Amino acid sequence: NNNNNEKNKSSATNLQHANTLSGASSKFLAEEIRHMRDDPSLDKKTKTKKSKSTTIKEGEELMVMAPDGTTKKKKNAKEVDEVLDQGQRRLALRSVQRTTEDLLLISDALKTKEATLGSLPTRLGKGLELIKDNITRIHRSEGLLSRKKVAMGRVNRYELLRGAFGGGEDGRSEKGESEAGEDLYAKFTPRKLKVKSKKKLIVMAILTGIALVLLCCTTVFVKQYEEDYVLLVAPALSHEIVELHEHAEISKKHISHASKGMMEVKMGASECHAHHTTDVPVYYLHSQIRQGDVVLAALADIQLHDLGSSDDPTGAHRGGEEEEEEEGVNHNNNSGGYRRALLSASAGGPGPSVEKMSYTILSKYKKSNGDVYITVSTNCPENVSVRATIRDVGLVGIGQQWIALVLLIGVFGLIIVEVIHRTLVAFLGAAAVLYVLALEHRFPSVAKIIQWMDHETLALLWGMMVIVALLARSGVFEFLSVRLIELSRCDMWRLTWMLMLFDCILSAFLDNVTTMLLLAPVIISLCKALKIDPRPLLLPLALFGNIGGAATMIGDPPNIIVGNALKEYIDFNDFLQIMAPGVVLTVPVVLVFVRWHYGKEFYSQKLVVDLEKMKRDYPIRDMPLLIRSGIVLCFVIVLFFLHPVIHFSPSYAALFGAIAVLLTGPEHDFEHALEKVEWDSLLFFAGLFVFTEGVAELGLLREISDALSALIEMVPVEKRSQVAIVLVQIVAAVASAFVDNIPFTTTMLPVIVQIAENVEGVHIKGLGWALCFGADFGGMGTLIGASANIVMAGIAHEAGFHVTFGQFFKIGFPAMWISLVISVCYLCMMEGAGALK
Repeated sequence: NNNNNEKNKSSATNLQHANTLSGASSKFLAEEIRHMRDDPSLDKKTKTKKSKSTTIKEGEELMVMAPDGTTKKKKNAKEVDEVLDQGQRRLALRSVQRTTEDLLLISDALKTKEATLGSLPTRLGKGLELIKDNITRIHRSEGLLSRKKVAMGRVNRYELLRGAFGGGEDGRSEKGESEAGEDLYAKFTPRKLKVKSKKKLIVMAILTGIALVLLCCTTVFVKQYEEDYVLLVAPALSHEIVELHEHAEISKKHISHASKGMMEVKMGASECHAHHTTDVPVYYLHSQIRQGDVVLAALADIQLHDLGSSDDPTGAHRGGEEEEEEEGVNHNNNSGGYRRALLSASAGGPGPSVEKMSYTILSKYKKSNGDVYITVSTNCPENVSVRATIRDVGLVGIGQQWIALVLLIGVFGLIIVEVIHRTLVAFLGAAAVLYVLALEHRFPSVAKIIQWMDHETLALLWGMMVIVALLARSGVFEFLSVRLIELSRCDMWRLTWMLMLFDCILSAFLDNVTTMLLLAPVIISLCKALKIDPRPLLLPLALFGNIGGAATMIGDPPNIIVGNALKEYIDFNDFLQIMAPGVVLTVPVVLVFVRWHYGKEFYSQKLVVDLEKMKRDYPIRDMPLLIRSGIVLCFVIVLFFLHPVIHFSPSYAALFGAIAVLLTGPEHDFEHALEKVEWDSLLFFAGLFVFTEGVAELGLLREISDALSALIEMVPVEKRSQVAIVLVQIVAAVASAFVDNIPFTTTMLPVIVQIAENVEGVHIKGLGWALCFGADFGGMGTLIGASANIVMAGIAHEAGFHVTFGQFFKIGFPAMWISLVISVCYLCMMEGAGALK
């Protein structure tokens, strides 16, 4: 032992002259630590343990060394390390950080042996502190996109649903606070990907290529053609004429394509310029599909608008006869110019006063019977101009709505369970819809597909993503969160409601996911310092993010979609006038519920936290960046407010604001911004827009709107608007609790537009506000209802606190219904006061 001590002293003296820690031999360091142990038999145990785990790889087999010295063969498939994405790289860094922290503890223990080891423990500690600080800087410089991927990768919607409905609660939810996060990053091992043989890969690639060629050649095998667009006139009192040959030149038109399948006919008719009488109370338009003398189908009659009762001298029509006489319109003129003037807005006419879509199966069609015609007749004493678009969709069209329903359920189901990435799901759904349209002889052009995408929504999202990514990089939001903790004066309840209000305000102008990524790490750091469970703060944070996002047009993606689609009716200021007061009414009630849910004991405790340390951990990291991006964001918001005055689109304001921030900054800011833009989310939106328009082309959304319209029409006209608001809001909330509110909003939006057009007494503005409230508040119903909820669960899991489906459901679902009750009553009162018309 004396010899060993003398050897240790001489070695430590030599180490004092080393310039770096790497100057010390790792073998020597291991020997010195081993000699410090009291039990020398540890050497033998370590060697024995190592011998058990020794493996020798030979070809495609593993030779496992047994304790008795013999070897056993173990079959092993070829595997390679997975290429690390941003999320995996971040996990690897966290593993290094955790290991560094463990080594720092060892360094602190070694400092008690300074008499033996000299300055080695101190220099070891300084080196590890340097490594830790560098890793911390790397984490702080990370963008929101990589943090979001890591958080969402921690949990999976399918696993959450399986745990809630099939597999029971996960045992990790009961993990103690002392164990939480202890060994979560102690070791990082890249996932292994099984490599298939080259033969299988070649066969799969060839089959995939053949399938791709066949699908792309569908438009060659199945002839594509344009729909028939015809203008014709229904002769006065032609319903009494059995044979229409007297008016053949104006009462029938040739249809270019027909088959023994489904035919879609959209009819639009002008008003009947006559007063109805007691003998003829209703004027209608009758139409048929004929092939020679054979009637292939009789389309549904269209009830025409007229000038009102002959006993009413004022007339019901808005224009009246005097207005038409001033314009010099001759109703007996059967020329094509007269028809176009009545039916085409571009030609100066008012367009059709009533439209109706009809689906009919031409089961009696025979190619040998000759050409197919559409004929029209009316009981109106004046000629009626008719516009029709006719399309033959073939045999596939017979079941097109069922096909669309299956595709819709399949896309929503895959988005819910997250078996594959949601962007890929949207693209697959769009491709499937386009393939069905190709089989129906109406494959859209590339230009039309691009038109289906809402460019203003995509531009607004991109611009705000760039501005927020750069603003978040400055560290201002974490800095403000620490200042809130300081203002709470160490009172838990005061801190809770201040954080929730701050969350609502941020979510009104930032995306909910962004707000969660900024605030949740600060809350977890605070709770870890206090050694308390952060879930009573994290779960309400997700709830109030959904509530606050409903206040403005840019707060939540459903608001952006609705605001851009209905820009003729609502603008940015309308959201502040209608949505924001509803949010203000909801926040205090939900706060009271949250306090009741978690109890007085949790919120009555006093906080003992090192505020100075938190201030050092969360400073303003880049003041010039904060000044540039903050000022530009203020000007962008001012342009949002000025939209009703200058009519400058909010999407362009956000787009040009992002360009302004990038132009005023260095080059690396531009590269950072492009890296941190959520391109997968933008592509997800684009794919969803195409999928939704394709489903609408297949007629499914029209059937849904017809069913809801029939339900609303069962109540008196004066009550229909309020009933429609309640119905749309409840349906949107319940659906958004289980389906991502983004695809649901894009699907539901055409439905409410058609309801407003078809149902008397229902206004589009009221339905738009109802859809926004329902989709936004429905997102807090379940853990899978909104992306911000998933991110919150991932961040909590990363810290060692597992959030289960049931835990979130107990607080989120009641909070959703409380918010719905308030918003439903609020919108109904606004509708009754006439503020939504």
